[in-house]
Amino acid sequence: MLAKLFYQDIKSWSLKNQFDVITYIPASRGHFQQRGFDPVYELYADIFDLKKLLVKVDADKPQAQKNRLERMRTPQTFLDLPEINLIPRNQRILILDDIYTTGRTLMYAHDIFSEQGFQNISTFSLSR
Repeated sequence: MLAKLFYQDIKSWSLKNQFDVITYIPASRGHFQQRGFDPVYELYADIFDLKKLLVKVDADKPQAQKNRLERMRTPQTFLDLPEINLIPRNQRILILDDIYTTGRTLMYAHDIFSEQGFQNISTFSLSR
């Protein structure tokens, strides 16, 4: 329902901003099994040609249940998928997320791409 509510605004933004590769913050396996869907993927899938390039490792508890200090102390939660090696390093990368609270999640995702040699990395979140 949230995806439908924000579709037009996100679509409008997407038409004004061009990227070569668009990926997203994936749900961890446990979160996916609990909900039955990936909320970030569902939010953007009808607008962008999404590439799954990251895997999120299950954490001790979801980010939404952590306070600011716990979020900032969370260790790296992402692994890159082999598909990342097929992307030329000069491509413009966009990483999508749903909610930006402390920025820790997007920073860790950004770090994965940066460590792989990408330099033109942007992020977009529905809300902050």
